[in-house]
Amino acid sequence: MNQSHCSMLKNQVYQTGFAVDDALLYLDTHPCDSAALAYYQQAKALYTEAVKAYEAQCGPLFMTNVSEGDYWTWINDPWPWEGEC
Repeated sequence: MNQSHCSMLKNQVYQTGFAVDDALLYLDTHPCDSAALAYYQQAKALYTEAVKAYEAQCGPLFMTNVSEGDYWTWINDPWPWEGEC
């Protein structure tokens, strides 16, 4: 897969992951805020989709998401953090 395309997909994972983390921190101090809860659910869904899109086109992003049963594909290059410096 094109390295720049994988980089774009990874940025989507980072951005949506940040939104999830930010919402969680807010919810720690405002647990009854229904708008924040709805935002969290939306951000979580976007994050899940971003991870799925990245992994479908660029390979596993987390070792816990390796799905092949007969070979440990996590060791295949490129690693998620390589090649962007």
